[in-house]
Amino acid sequence: MNYGNGQNPPGIILYDEPARRLHNSSSIDEALTPLDSISSPAIYYNDPIYLQKGPRGASKSVVGTPNRFMYQPEEIPMEYPDDGSSGRFAFLRRTTVQIIIGVVLGIGIGVLLSRLQASSDVSDLVNLPGKIFLRALKCFVIPMVFCSLSTGVANIVLLRKVSAVGTRTALYFVLSSLAATSLSLGVSLLLRKLHSDLQFEPRPPEVAFMHFLCPDGKYINIVNDSRLDCGATAMNTTTAFELIDLSNIILDNSPVQTVTVTEQVTKILQSIFPVNIFQSFQDGVLMSVIMFSIAFGAAAMQALPQQTSPLLELLNQMNKIFFFVISKLVDWSPVAVCSLIAGSLSSQKSLSKAVNHVGMLVLSNLVSALIFELIFYPIVLWLATRRNPFPFMKQMAPCVYFAFGSASSLATLPITLRCVESTREVSRALSSFVVTIGSTVHMEGTAMLFPNAIIFLVATSKTEIEIGPVQCVLIILVSLLASLGVAPIPNAGLLMVYSVWSTIFPDEELPLSYSYLVAIYWYLDRVNTVCNVVGDAYMARVIAEQVDEAFENSNNQGDDV
Repeated sequence: MNYGNGQNPPGIILYDEPARRLHNSSSIDEALTPLDSISSPAIYYNDPIYLQKGPRGASKSVVGTPNRFMYQPEEIPMEYPDDGSSGRFAFLRRTTVQIIIGVVLGIGIGVLLSRLQASSDVSDLVNLPGKIFLRALKCFVIPMVFCSLSTGVANIVLLRKVSAVGTRTALYFVLSSLAATSLSLGVSLLLRKLHSDLQFEPRPPEVAFMHFLCPDGKYINIVNDSRLDCGATAMNTTTAFELIDLSNIILDNSPVQTVTVTEQVTKILQSIFPVNIFQSFQDGVLMSVIMFSIAFGAAAMQALPQQTSPLLELLNQMNKIFFFVISKLVDWSPVAVCSLIAGSLSSQKSLSKAVNHVGMLVLSNLVSALIFELIFYPIVLWLATRRNPFPFMKQMAPCVYFAFGSASSLATLPITLRCVESTREVSRALSSFVVTIGSTVHMEGTAMLFPNAIIFLVATSKTEIEIGPVQCVLIILVSLLASLGVAPIPNAGLLMVYSVWSTIFPDEELPLSYSYLVAIYWYLDRVNTVCNVVGDAYMARVIAEQVDEAFENSNNQGDDV
């Protein structure tokens, strides 16, 4: 490639300006700070990094691999705040260990409060620190997503890889979610017969009573001769009349709502294309913010092609500020995880009665998650990279623990990004693009929950419901579509279970065992969140491998980049 006039081609470095000066200096006295190591990539046109094609079986690390770059200054290892390698009890300073301790303490405190039958006020107080932590974290996540994704898209556009990245991201997200729902349905059907030994005891319906008020302000009462008389002066002295809906015209005040497939598709499209982006920022509609950020970052590189873009530099600085604040908040994540788990467990009153009925549901969900995350994804990663996938999996431990504690993919997003960057195998631009989008639309854990829940409801229903090939296809497709519209917040998938049920079985009433699903959802939601965040990280690694290889091929053919 010839750029002429001695001009260097555009390139991307993975450190900011202070780190670049540190690379170019003759002596290195200190390593990068944790903030410098996790800051977003900056766009420069001087001292570019050229990709160099290596052997097929060579390492595909994006950062610090000699056979990947022609420009190789002295290597400076990236540092992350999890370092605690000195001192007798230094391991206690590691974020991973602290979060594990928080999980164990949270379970212990929650079980103790549940056995003591703590009041709802006590549960709310125990849960309060965790809720405050999540509110503070979400306050900075939305603007961080905008800045990080805008600069990430700009860097990808600079490399002329936006089409390849976008196509692969959408395709792999759909395929992985489809595989997750199919696996979950298969496991649920295999374990379905274990429900036959369970004697489901339906909860008796609640009886509704009414009092009638007369025009003179008194209440209707039944006197001794069975006559109605407006003589009661207080409601506690009047007769309570039982309400029986003979014509079935009274609206059911249910905590869930029926959502058709058409309404679900319409809702997804409306969230993708906002009317007012500032309203989307205020309401926290992440899909709208993501689409706006993608368009904004791509347009910024097309409209401002000069060597230095003040707008992108401003976004980089803002992104660094948001990461700094979030990194300080993450230091308190063990306390928040302990609070959230303890508060959730302490508020559960009927788990002991439902344990026999939900045991198979928990088992099928857990088996599906373990197979998908520990067998399916490592095989996919090995096929894509021809490298041992377990070191990459080990780096995901902090985001796994935090996801289990928070039950929110959105709140875990900063930790997931930092874990992916710590592997030094995915560029900052690509991880910001793939992981951020995946936190909203790549809900494979939630997609696995829907078939498990539907089969559980069918098995515990009072009526015989047939599950044939047509129903299986509907379960897979509807679960896939429903997972795209689930918000990345706790308990968001619970209401969607009813929508999936009513779409597949519109003539069947929701079984009473749905209440047991509600009771155990606190645990299922945490397992699903772990699958969601780990799946995003795997997808980013696979896409990074294929996009970089495609870039090498185009560079080898002499195409402009």
